Amino acid sequence: MRQEEPAGGSALRLRIEASPHFAFLRDFLRSSEFNEESICRRVGMAGLNEFLSGERSRGTLSGESDGLGVLIRLFLLGESLDIKVLEPAIPAGAVEAMKGLGLLIDDVTDRAKMCPSVALYPVGRLFIVSDRWTTPGGNAPDLPEDFVFPAITANTSQFIATLPREPCESFLELCSGTGAAALEAAGHANHAWAVDITERSTQMAEFNRLLNGLDNVTTIQGDLYEGLGDLTFDRIVAHPPYMPVLNRAQVFYDGGADGEQVTRRIVMALPRYLRRGGCLYCLAQGSDRAAAPFERRVRAWLGEEQSEFDVLVIVRQPQSPAEAAMQYAVKSKGGGQAAHEMREALRGLGIQSMVYGWLIIQRREDARPVFTTRRSVGRNSGRDEVGWLLKWESAAVKEEFIDKLAEARPITAPSLELHTIHRMKEGDLAPEQFSLSTEYPFSVDCRVQPWVGFLLPQCDGKSSVRQLLEFCKRNNFVHPETPLGEFAKLLVVLIGGGFLEVEGFEPPKKATGELSPLEGVKESRFGRAL
Repeated sequence: MRQEEPAGGSALRLRIEASPHFAFLRDFLRSSEFNEESICRRVGMAGLNEFLSGERSRGTLSGESDGLGVLIRLFLLGESLDIKVLEPAIPAGAVEAMKGLGLLIDDVTDRAKMCPSVALYPVGRLFIVSDRWTTPGGNAPDLPEDFVFPAITANTSQFIATLPREPCESFLELCSGTGAAALEAAGHANHAWAVDITERSTQMAEFNRLLNGLDNVTTIQGDLYEGLGDLTFDRIVAHPPYMPVLNRAQVFYDGGADGEQVTRRIVMALPRYLRRGGCLYCLAQGSDRAAAPFERRVRAWLGEEQSEFDVLVIVRQPQSPAEAAMQYAVKSKGGGQAAHEMREALRGLGIQSMVYGWLIIQRREDARPVFTTRRSVGRNSGRDEVGWLLKWESAAVKEEFIDKLAEARPITAPSLELHTIHRMKEGDLAPEQFSLSTEYPFSVDCRVQPWVGFLLPQCDGKSSVRQLLEFCKRNNFVHPETPLGEFAKLLVVLIGGGFLEVEGFEPPKKATGELSPLEGVKESRFGRAL
């Protein structure tokens, strides 16, 4: 009895060279409506990541014999299909293209059948291949060290969806895997590079480049910036391995003892590779420690040139060391002993909290102070909100901005809430603590003095900051000698928190209930306020 071929890590069967098969197959996939909307509608799911969760039964599409149905069965469910099923559903030329490119291979257990050598699926306007997440028999495989991670996981989809799409000259994706982010960037970058440490990922990224007919993308095998020579970039992105591990694990998963090993090296090299005015967008996990919060530690990684860089952390999900240790135990299948060892290792590093989310580092373009800040994701936080925050913080940090703000006419944000805590005092409930709260553009809670609750209704877009200060003085909310600059600095905090809006820095408007690409969705089995 022949043994079933594993899902990934075996010899790569793909043809990695120019071929007319690529254009033929690309046209066939498009004409078959092999896109996320059509696939999800056919199968009845919210997103392609549900294929990874193990909840999608193969029997769901067992009767599907048209082109789209067969493509789903082959490349998303990983089925092995009889030639008699393939022939009426897929034109002979398309089958020949799939075989010629190494996408379809003979089933070693049944020569009358063919099975996919890789997974193939749409990612936006692209077609992407990666290693399969099931064996041809539908079982979960043992993942090899160089497993090429699927580009349809919730985290990867969020990563690509949140990256800016403004034109740039030179784009670099590190830890690129399938190269999906670099390939997507080809639509708005003069040239994009995709770099990964494993040969298998680099080969698949190159196959994906050919499959999508892109000439302005270069794929390179190397350890982070290795092999890039004298190149510099105005946009660098990375979704690096970030899980803390005690023993060597899959390349896509292994972030070293604290989970920051790869991220730290990416940041440390930015003074060499990131151009003025450029940004790093990194979706990863870091840690707040007894010595300093994550964003302050990141700034130190930049070394002697840190005064050139802004550091922004946007937290999507905090996690305690105990929770991280349990997650490691489950992933490593090490049980209670592994959880204990990881918990002790994290405690030994002084880690107080793990923070998963976006690390954004911007190199200043002009001579100005730099900023270091943190936000937490709100329900509608996304690409546009990140862009708004970078624009605001870059302007507000300048000394001359305070003078300009004096004539601005702020307006209270519609999402603002004022919360008051009453406590028993001398036999009666008395208001004692006041805080502002908003979920947009980001989730922010801010302790304030009681008089701020009287100030905010005056922020109706009719009164300038200068006039608002006079209002506060007349009502004895502030000292009568309070300088305009000091009062304006308070409003800078309120505007940056999303509680007030001013002309030229209005947050992007989104419909209530619109899902944020920064928000988490159901995962696969891979799996400080103002």
